[in-house]
Amino acid sequence: MLTFHLYQDSLAVYYNGRRIPTVALYTTPTLHYIQHVALYVAKRLTELGISAFRHPDAHAARVIEIACGGACRWSQDGEEIESLLEEAYYNHLADRIIAITTTADSLIIPCIDRPLAKALVKRAREYAPDLTLIASEYGGECPEADYVHNPQPLEAPIPLGPASRAVLHTAVWSIDEGIAEAPVAPLLDARCNI
Repeated sequence: MLTFHLYQDSLAVYYNGRRIPTVALYTTPTLHYIQHVALYVAKRLTELGISAFRHPDAHAARVIEIACGGACRWSQDGEEIESLLEEAYYNHLADRIIAITTTADSLIIPCIDRPLAKALVKRAREYAPDLTLIASEYGGECPEADYVHNPQPLEAPIPLGPASRAVLHTAVWSIDEGIAEAPVAPLLDARCNI
């Protein structure tokens, strides 16, 4: 039986008394992610020798300029950095998830979000090689995982979207199958209504 505990800044999920660590992702406004990835983007711009970049949001561009410390500037004629921002963003999300795996034995990979799945597998193999990777193949495939599960979204008493409910089904399945004791379950589409 799934039990949910809502806290001010987090969500705890329990299955038959076992805690399933969760990380709710994609619940903040898009601009806020720039502050988390600006240093990585600045480092990559410097490594690539890019001194001028373009970005459609002037505020976000200014944050990146500050992170560059004068080594790179926003320009309408600058290099497009969208793919670099995407890489940085998914690595940031993967790092947030990997950070809570210290008490876990496994990680559910949400295959529906291919860039996140790729970043998670890469980070897990680098920083947590003993972690068992379990693919939740709802909406996509993850051939890099140790185990594969084709879930159906579970019913939940809180506003979780189908991708999150599918990840929870994979977590429950992995516990039932004896593959995992405490699988980390990234929640991709938690809904927050203000």
